[in-house]
Amino acid sequence: MRILIVGGCGFIGSYVADRLYKEGHKIYIIDNLLTGSMENVKVPHKFYDLSVESKRCEEIFKSNKFEAVIDLSSQIDINSFAKKDSNQAISTFPGVVNLLELSRKYGVKRFIFASSAAVYGDSNKIPTSEDEELKPLSVYAINKYVGEYYCQKWFDLYGLKTICLRFSNVFGPRQNVKGESSVVANFITKTLKDEEINVFGDGTKTRDFIYVEDAVDAIYRALKSEHTGVFNISTNTEHSINELINIIEEIQPIKKINNKSNRSGDVEKSSLNNSKAKTQLGFNVKYSFKEGIQKTYKWYKENYSFDESVNYTTKNEEYDKKNLFFKALPYIENIIFMLVIALLVLDIFKISDPYSSSFAQLCYIYIIVMAIMYGMRQAGIAIIFSCALYFYLLINSGYSAVTILYDPLNLPQVISYIIIGLVSGYVSEVYKRKLYMNKLEIDKLNEKYKFLELIYNETVDIKEELQEQIISSENSFVNIYNTTKTLDSLEVNDIYFGAIKIIDKLLDTSKSSIYILNRDSKYLRLKAKSSNVDLRLPYSINLNETQEIKKAIDSKKIFVNKDLKPKLPTMAAPVIINDNVKAVISIYDVKFEKLNLYYENLFKVLVDLISNAIGKALKYDEVASKDKYIPNTEILISKEFKKVLADKNRDLKTSDINFTLLKISKNNLSYEDIFNKLSVNIRDNDSVGIGEDNCVYVILSNTDKAKSQKVLGRIAASGLNAEVMEDLS
Repeated sequence: MRILIVGGCGFIGSYVADRLYKEGHKIYIIDNLLTGSMENVKVPHKFYDLSVESKRCEEIFKSNKFEAVIDLSSQIDINSFAKKDSNQAISTFPGVVNLLELSRKYGVKRFIFASSAAVYGDSNKIPTSEDEELKPLSVYAINKYVGEYYCQKWFDLYGLKTICLRFSNVFGPRQNVKGESSVVANFITKTLKDEEINVFGDGTKTRDFIYVEDAVDAIYRALKSEHTGVFNISTNTEHSINELINIIEEIQPIKKINNKSNRSGDVEKSSLNNSKAKTQLGFNVKYSFKEGIQKTYKWYKENYSFDESVNYTTKNEEYDKKNLFFKALPYIENIIFMLVIALLVLDIFKISDPYSSSFAQLCYIYIIVMAIMYGMRQAGIAIIFSCALYFYLLINSGYSAVTILYDPLNLPQVISYIIIGLVSGYVSEVYKRKLYMNKLEIDKLNEKYKFLELIYNETVDIKEELQEQIISSENSFVNIYNTTKTLDSLEVNDIYFGAIKIIDKLLDTSKSSIYILNRDSKYLRLKAKSSNVDLRLPYSINLNETQEIKKAIDSKKIFVNKDLKPKLPTMAAPVIINDNVKAVISIYDVKFEKLNLYYENLFKVLVDLISNAIGKALKYDEVASKDKYIPNTEILISKEFKKVLADKNRDLKTSDINFTLLKISKNNLSYEDIFNKLSVNIRDNDSVGIGEDNCVYVILSNTDKAKSQKVLGRIAASGLNAEVMEDLS
């Protein structure tokens, strides 16, 4: 399924991405990274840095055709949310509406909304059931309440299958350490840093803590379920803050606990009844509270960087210093200009006449320059300084403070400074405002262009991938036909050898193998493998030790190594002939970008082709057995035995698959008696035949000279003498 996770880089969202990827789904994430981090998501996914209210979300829905949407946005601290302006908080509602409408418009089959226990408020009934009255006490809770309402309406009006999960207090690794909802992470990190812990109240407040992997399991079950409506996701158990502290102290002592006064809006007791989720979704809690705390503590001890807050503070301080400098820079430059003008007037030009054109021009230049550079504010300061310098010259020329005000010649000079400053400053600010608006428009267009370019590139990649699958030189129908012509042989050994070449070419791998299933279906024997020198495989596999392959054989279905276990093949499929498994074909170390449904389907088709070819060859072998074998035995005649030996030499040369040739000494026994004695001492994939000297020879497959000694011992015990040979003689 193509699944969109909104808020997928956050605490819960990253775990949802992990789980869904392991289940074989294709992951898409929308996140604005305000509280999440790209480092949280380790699995392959497509990421879009957007807010859920953005109109660009439609392009994502339109180009990807999601089958399910999981909305984990707004999973933030309740108290910090409450501090915000209510209008700002309610502005998150359009995000939910946008997601619901796009889901309806583009055919999303399932919409999961992450709600919260906060919608119940301070409920009197503990544990609280889904049908209890909702009393949200914070803007955050109202936000979730309205989100649930919208989900229900989209189901009622448009038939969009929505399900709302009211989570209790989720905790675990990767959680943000700030906020009331992350009290576990907060306490653990403070303990690890040997800091004091602040507890609001006496620690008797209770919460229904649920480990994050249990919460994610509930989301996965809701995704698979056909149910709609509201479900409580919790442990159905109360745990006090004091109990949390005691568990942490069992792991590591806490420096000091400070009991502070209760916060307004805090709920005294909280626990949710999860019976409905258990019966309808099949949800069950896996981790106990103590186990969850221990796992969380271990993760923070190994992964949490205690220098983060210090680095963050340092970066903020550096930013504040730079910001303060840039704010002060206009004033500093204005002061420098003041000093320069004063120096020019009083010292260099020694201007004493305030009415001189030189003085007026210097002041005009100063005012205009400051207005153009910084606008009205600095122009105003320049006007004040110019007037002050003008009055200074007047006083030096004999004016008193009183006579300055009464002289009609002074007013026009001052007014000229003001007019020039105001006009210049106004024009400058209008121009800068236009530049700023144009820059905003350009930035907006650039952002839109980059986003559309991203969508375009993704579309081109998909188009090229489809084109390659249909008409590329490697996987075109003509090439597949020409390549698979090697399966036309009626010799089983040739088919096994040719099958490896086909698999390596069409699946673009250099590591593949074919194992034969023995008669009692307990062991797999190596029949053929790629010539890659790095591919080292066991000659024999005990199926009881590889349950995954055994399950694939029993179910007759393809096995895909989704957990990427190192000792297992990437894919393995049984070769089925007449409803019986005869062999297993495996491929190893497949390129990650090729792990898709097309590749898996191509593997299935090739296995079916190989199965049909082997079945045809075995049927021919059965019909032609009279001409191939000594009567009443499975001893090959000389001509056929030479072919088998040639195949073994070819496998040794190309794939490094060993074999040992044994010669049975001549005696008075018939071929039938000799075969009866040999058959109980050799394996199903070993061959017996007649040489040119009419002696009986045995080919021990996947066996070197050292290992053949055990077989020689068993043969000798049956009354036959055998020796190791280099070739037929």
